[in-house]
Amino acid sequence: MDKLWKIISYRQDKNQNFIDQLLAERGIKSQQEKEIYLNPKLEYLSDPFLLPDMKKAVERIKRAVVNKEKILVYGDYDVDGITSTAVLYRFFKKAFGIEIDYFLPDRIEDGYGLNIQALEKIAAAEVDLIITVDCGITAFEEAEYLKAEGIDLIITDHHTPSEKKPAAEAVINHHLVQEDDYFAAEIAGVGTAFKLAQALNSKIVRQMVKELLPIVALGTVADIAPLKNENRILVKNGLELIGQDEVLGLKTLIAELKLDKNNITAGQIGYIIAPPLNAAGRIHDAEEALSLLISEDEAELKEIAKKLVKINKKRQQEEEKIYQSAEEKILNLDLERERAIILADKDWHSGIIGIVASRLLEKYNLPVILFAVDQENNTAKGSARSISALNIYQALKYCSSEILNFGGHTAAAGLSIDINRISKFKKLFSQYLNQNLSQEDFLKQEKIDIDLEVSELNKDLINQLDKFRPYGIANPAPKFLFQNLKSRGCYQMGKEDKHLKIYLENNIQAVAFNFGDQAEKIAASNFDLIGQAEINRWRGKENLQLKVNDYRSVNDISTALVFEKANYSFYDYRNTADKKNNLKKLLFNKVIKKAAVYVSSKKEKEVLKEKYPEHYFFSSELNTKSNFSHLIFYSLPFSLAQFHDLLAEFKKNIPEQTSRLILLFSEADIKFNQKIISYLNKKELAANNENQLDFKGSVRYNKLSRRMENFMTFKNLVFKENLFDLIANVSNFKEDKNES
Repeated sequence: MDKLWKIISYRQDKNQNFIDQLLAERGIKSQQEKEIYLNPKLEYLSDPFLLPDMKKAVERIKRAVVNKEKILVYGDYDVDGITSTAVLYRFFKKAFGIEIDYFLPDRIEDGYGLNIQALEKIAAAEVDLIITVDCGITAFEEAEYLKAEGIDLIITDHHTPSEKKPAAEAVINHHLVQEDDYFAAEIAGVGTAFKLAQALNSKIVRQMVKELLPIVALGTVADIAPLKNENRILVKNGLELIGQDEVLGLKTLIAELKLDKNNITAGQIGYIIAPPLNAAGRIHDAEEALSLLISEDEAELKEIAKKLVKINKKRQQEEEKIYQSAEEKILNLDLERERAIILADKDWHSGIIGIVASRLLEKYNLPVILFAVDQENNTAKGSARSISALNIYQALKYCSSEILNFGGHTAAAGLSIDINRISKFKKLFSQYLNQNLSQEDFLKQEKIDIDLEVSELNKDLINQLDKFRPYGIANPAPKFLFQNLKSRGCYQMGKEDKHLKIYLENNIQAVAFNFGDQAEKIAASNFDLIGQAEINRWRGKENLQLKVNDYRSVNDISTALVFEKANYSFYDYRNTADKKNNLKKLLFNKVIKKAAVYVSSKKEKEVLKEKYPEHYFFSSELNTKSNFSHLIFYSLPFSLAQFHDLLAEFKKNIPEQTSRLILLFSEADIKFNQKIISYLNKKELAANNENQLDFKGSVRYNKLSRRMENFMTFKNLVFKENLFDLIANVSNFKEDKNES
């Protein structure tokens, strides 16, 4: 297997409304949670004073305002840091009538976060109070320096803190909240800055939502913060308010990018609007991007917008050069052995390697760390991006003995290193991967929300799904599984025929981007696909459409449909054609280290045992002395009790891990099992000399007849489309003492 399709829910009743199931998948179950999710009003935002040190921060800032002290906001060069700075700048101007100073570090000269060199210049300017945004949580040395200089420090940050806090007047970070299920638990830096503004004057903030929330939405989406709870409210309302034009610079940039300001999506922010702002901080001057968000001079803003778009095009060209350079280096890597892409080059720009790392992650589905080498200082700055199974922050923490410093999140991080230590770092990183990840963790995965029939698609359903917007991290567009489809027409389209349009039943069209080379396969056989339901609007017409995420031919075992729950993963290969050949493919797959294979026929078991000696074949009891990566049911078991017992034995060696079970049997096995059960029953009755005239009244006969009944019950369960029912029955199994 090369890919996994993991389905989250499967419907019992095809007529039921499945919206509640989709909500439940997102953790939305109670009526109050549903109300907040479907109608994310600003009144549902959390109390800013739940953040520790918020009261101290508010008191210190208000004292500084009253005493007319010099306040400076210390930001960051990415969109989150820029928008955080813009939010506080605008807020202070309206709430207190002052234009606070600000400092955005240069990515190359200053690096990320607070640094002594920059603080020396700030101290010389006689600043009294520094408020950090999107940085500072690990600035221990810098905090001590400011303390010695008599400059007070308030830290607002969302990055993961260390075990101790810097010596600041106040440290505001959502990770420090002790409350369970904290609603704002994953806010970005800009969200943290917004909470500070709320705490300082909630009335003014309510008056400023039209100019603050579009900026908060921009920073939150650009920083890839999870779009749930507090973030969802901030982004949903922020997107809706962009068209109000209260942020003149944002309006100007959107016009320059030729987008519709009244229908801006989170996707457009992430892929079109944020990149020009990010490009300024990556290869130019982040203050240009900040000016776009705080200036009111229309002529100036038009020039800035044009300039940012131009800078972004230059960034794209540089990005492509680095990408091609990295691809050349990858040719010399043994990816099977290393299971990560770690590369360094003196010609790479430290502000662009993160984007390239993301592209390589998307292509290879491996953790990626790219280093831009500074030969003069004998150091390198790195950007790390990670697969879903790996917490990159924890991996870097494991390797911290070889790193100068690092910081970040689960999926992305930044680090710096002495170039002489890169080799040792790679070995340590590889060690962490080997200890914490299985081969299967490196497979590409698609998550499916629920199954659906093409005939169920209609505009009313899509309008209901629109309430789930905005889509993003932790709140993706619902993906549906459509099974056993047949193309009624399929043709290539787009530049170089890279894309496909597929005609399905009920006049439904499916668009499959970058699947142009699969046209013949799709046209030739039945297939399953994962798709998002949407309405395509073109030249005044509306058509129902599926946007295809992935597809597989019905008998293709390179992609596994997986039902995962209660520490069980059931891989559904039931009823595939040619199970002998499919078994061979599976046993030679790199993911399956050593399999235990259940084969009911002893004769066939011996043949397979000789053919695949590196794996374990059995017909009755499972030998648990060996560690098996997978349990394969080549044959159909005779009862739920037997199936449960085999799983229980298999699980003994991996009590804390997910048990991986591959179901390879087919309905053709049913007759064989019935035949064997009938034969055994007759043999046992004959051996016990039962009277053929009255044996139906005997205890033994009743017991033996239940053997067939139990098998038929199990057969009905094990061949249901919904394998979650089978998992539930196995998990809650209680042995029937009357079963033989």
